Amino acid sequence: MRINKSGLLYFLRISGVLTLITMCVAFLLSFVNGVTKDVIARNEAEKTAAAVAGLFPRAEAPVSEALNVGNDIGCLDAFYSVKDGEELIGYYAEVSPVGFKGEVKLIVGIDKDGRVCGVSVLSHSETVGIGDKALGNEHLDKFIGFYEGGEGIDDVSGATYTSRAVSEGVDAALEAYGRASG
Repeated sequence: MRINKSGLLYFLRISGVLTLITMCVAFLLSFVNGVTKDVIARNEAEKTAAAVAGLFPRAEAPVSEALNVGNDIGCLDAFYSVKDGEELIGYYAEVSPVGFKGEVKLIVGIDKDGRVCGVSVLSHSETVGIGDKALGNEHLDKFIGFYEGGEGIDDVSGATYTSRAVSEGVDAALEAYGRASG
């Protein structure tokens, strides 16, 4: 099959227009990302700080310090000690276990004795009304006081993957605590 000159010109013109549109959209997306990147990072930092303050309410101005516990603990993103002034009041872990629809970003607070003092959700994409039932306070509060992850905590009916993700996140946080304190 042979392409005539007008057909080739039409193809080149359409290809050029589509390439130009794609380049313009890519430039705009890059520009918007550059403008919003700092705002998004600041909002995430504020959300994390609010979650940490909620886990350690007696501290007036909790100060976090990153601890190196290795990078081979499942879904652990980072592990921190929390001090109120010079007094160590606990630890918290940022974890990202995988639920049914993707990552579930959690903060797991651990008191200085190694017990879970709270679990807070930073973000998730679980199904509203089903999977997110395992991310409500009714379920998350069941982990408070645990030394050993989610053993003995029943999964939320209909939200098995999400329930197991929360347990996995708590387990990773407690493993990090064990390394940091031991």
